[in-house]
Amino acid sequence: QDLADGVHYIWRFPFARAVIILLPSLTLFFMPSLMLTQVMAVKVWKASPFQFGLMEACIPLGYMIGSGMIMVLGSKLKNRGALIMTGLFCLGPLYILLSFVTSAAVAIPVILLIGFMFSFCTLLINIILRLEVSEEIQGRVFGVLSSIMSVAPSIGLTAVSYLSDLFSPGPVMGWIGLLLLLFTLSAFTKLKVIRNYR
Repeated sequence: QDLADGVHYIWRFPFARAVIILLPSLTLFFMPSLMLTQVMAVKVWKASPFQFGLMEACIPLGYMIGSGMIMVLGSKLKNRGALIMTGLFCLGPLYILLSFVTSAAVAIPVILLIGFMFSFCTLLINIILRLEVSEEIQGRVFGVLSSIMSVAPSIGLTAVSYLSDLFSPGPVMGWIGLLLLLFTLSAFTKLKVIRNYR
């Protein structure tokens, strides 16, 4: 019943409906690219143990820096929808750039920037969703969102694992970036409720 109530509320609430499309789709691209980064670190960039550890820390560190900026600015942040879309727009080209990188030293700042941009795409959306969704239904809405988001990475990881065995990891990373960029263009056009959020 709780799940049904959550789905019913999401269907009636345009912002929640847009988030249900955006976040799982972003996770579908993000988790496989994270796995591919580890593969490229070993096979392509020939990263040392220290460099590999640094790469593993770059995504959470970039996310923490972005989250810290969001918390410090707080209510001063304007045009939050535009910030979300900007972060989303940057991710695709960054993954494409990462697919052409040939050394660990160059890859590390790019990965850090990806983590930074990812925070604007996800944290801001979750904050807005908590502000916009009434408290009595929040648990059900986030339950539906978590259920969908737990499935999306598995699909992406399965497909990318197969493709990276078939081709080299670099081109697959480039295709992830290109598909993410195409998705962003579609989201910018279709998900106006997020894009125009103040």
